[in-house]
Amino acid sequence: MPTKILLIDDDPTILQLLKLFLENEGYQVLVAESGSAGLEVAARQMPDLVIVDLIMPVLDGFETCRRLRELGIQSILMMSHRHDERSVIRSLEMGADDYLRKPFAVPIFLAKIRTLLRRNGQTDDSEMPLVYDDGQLLIDLERRHVAVRGEFVQLTPTEFRLLSILLRNVGRVVTHDELIREVWGTEGGATIASLKVYIHYLRNKIEDHPKKPRYLLAEWGIGYRLREPKMLTQLA
Repeated sequence: MPTKILLIDDDPTILQLLKLFLENEGYQVLVAESGSAGLEVAARQMPDLVIVDLIMPVLDGFETCRRLRELGIQSILMMSHRHDERSVIRSLEMGADDYLRKPFAVPIFLAKIRTLLRRNGQTDDSEMPLVYDDGQLLIDLERRHVAVRGEFVQLTPTEFRLLSILLRNVGRVVTHDELIREVWGTEGGATIASLKVYIHYLRNKIEDHPKKPRYLLAEWGIGYRLREPKMLTQLA
């Protein structure tokens, strides 16, 4: 069954736009134009993820978030035009898993959703590709084997971890923040500069022309993606 996502926002235009983006990614999308309506839908449908706007009349995002947690909703993403630290902290204290500041780029929006679903075990790992093979580059996650034109490539644990995250999101942009969090953790002290260094190392090992990469592509100001090959298989 497709992952079920509930959108709660009092702006019908935003609802329809986000609904379109999510449906294009294969998600089943429910919508509600108020906090109270969203709670009713959540109680009936028990979505895998709820995305809540902070500023809504009558029942704001803070209270909606708290009540969603009481219903047993596992993943909640708060979004708002408010950029102040207090709003972010209170959102997290009321039960939100993450906070997205409006306006936002669609790739970042989608990346945060994938991260939350994966973090809470709501992504089916069996659907994730384990082997990348385009006839030139081979990445086998289960065997921890990387080869270029049949020649084994030795990667450090950090390099392999970074490459495996990109493969599990193949064809999609993974944001700088998400990569840093997944590779080094929240207390690792890594920066975007650290990430760029390891991307540089990887390109030197798997690209024919590292300065004109074919596989590890940058989305400037957002993150990186691994180009989707024609042949992408999955181990049994």
